[in-house]
Amino acid sequence: MTSPGRSGDSAGRPAPRPASALVSVRLEPSRDGARADLSIELPPVNVLGVAALAELERAIRAASPPARLIVLRGLPRAFSAGVSVAEHVPETAAIESMLAAMRGVLSALVEAPAVTLASVSGACLGGAAEILCACDLAVVADDARIGFPEIRLACFPPGAAALLPAKIGEARAAEWILAGETRSGREAAAAGLASRAVPPSRLAEETERLAERILSASPEALSLARELLRRGRREAMRDRLPEAEDAYRKLAGSEDLARAVEAFGKPRGSPTNG
Repeated sequence: MTSPGRSGDSAGRPAPRPASALVSVRLEPSRDGARADLSIELPPVNVLGVAALAELERAIRAASPPARLIVLRGLPRAFSAGVSVAEHVPETAAIESMLAAMRGVLSALVEAPAVTLASVSGACLGGAAEILCACDLAVVADDARIGFPEIRLACFPPGAAALLPAKIGEARAAEWILAGETRSGREAAAAGLASRAVPPSRLAEETERLAERILSASPEALSLARELLRRGRREAMRDRLPEAEDAYRKLAGSEDLARAVEAFGKPRGSPTNG
């Protein structure tokens, strides 16, 4: 994924930049330090590569302390369309890099000494929906598109396999992951993956309303309640995620995954192998 640069050659073409320069995770602490707003900004749809995930982890860990609340946002069109399909290649080194990067973000969210609140509009797919699983709270637009389509790429989401059952129960988690269907924000809230679903025009207002209520609470009580409520996710990260990652590693060398990634990259209507 590329984006235009500000400098270029004599013909006006943008100069190439390293992948790390394309990453944009903006952290804005409040004046009193109680809140940190964290925005993922990788137009057009916030596709997350390993470098972006690493920066996201650093930003989460840098935000708190002192912040008691971290508000995580994406772009209006997409909270995030997920992890780059190009990085789903069935090679051991690539798989290890992607697993480590996603594990770092999920761990940062589950371990953060702050309440984590996601504000979601547009697409929230794959790795982005795994991030949603790790957050304490989420306000979503009722027309947001949320799901785990990895099974259609001959793989599966390890983070969701570990965390989603703790959020919405085993039966619902199995359907969401194994069917690979995309659900609306309204359905995500009904299932328990999100705290509430609201019309898109009210997303910012409702996110702020919830944020203000959280920050008005006793910091000590908030901290104690937060840690108790995270117990299921902490256990999932400790006990279930390593098993899920080991299962994912078996995809190294997978012909099914290689074909699926290749087919995904072809224009619609192009022939595919197999």
